[in-house]
Amino acid sequence: MIEINLLPEKLRIKKRRPFALPALPFMPIAIGVVGLLIAFQVMLIVWVQAKQMTLNSLNRKYSSISSSNLKAIALDSNLKEISSKVDAVDKLLNSRFRLAKKLNDLSDSLVSGIWLKSIDIKKGEAPNEPGALREVLVVEGASIVSSETANGFIGKFVASLKENVSFSDDFEEIELSKVERSKIRKTEVMDFVIICHFKKGRGL
Repeated sequence: MIEINLLPEKLRIKKRRPFALPALPFMPIAIGVVGLLIAFQVMLIVWVQAKQMTLNSLNRKYSSISSSNLKAIALDSNLKEISSKVDAVDKLLNSRFRLAKKLNDLSDSLVSGIWLKSIDIKKGEAPNEPGALREVLVVEGASIVSSETANGFIGKFVASLKENVSFSDDFEEIELSKVERSKIRKTEVMDFVIICHFKKGRGL
């Protein structure tokens, strides 16, 4: 049907045209987006590499510090060992117990058929004082089993030590602690341990 609008132009209702987006160029936008993505990836790679370099540098510093720390620990351990040896020497030099003289007295007290294997100073229970610890001189040796009684030579050696006033003066008690029979090749021997208990206030 044909419609005729007789209203003046100014009074006529104008029909709205549908809204339309302006035509945008597709290719430049696509190229721009791809460019941004590439730039972001490049920046990410550069950032990761920078962090990796920092990490490698920190690892090298840590290795260097760790190596220096190990050297410092070893040096500290050596210093402590040397210090303890110096202290021990000082203690020996300043103690009432003169080790060199006692060794000489011990040698003078030896009897035929006896040889010594070791001499040591340890902590042992003080005689007549249960639970109290005091230094003891431990003498280990051996004797050849002969026609005499099994521990004849050993008994003579213990008696010789007790009779040697220069040796026995520092000790409260000199006792034969252990005797065991053993063989060295085909020779029968008696191994023994003598414990010399220092008097209170004596020793190292």
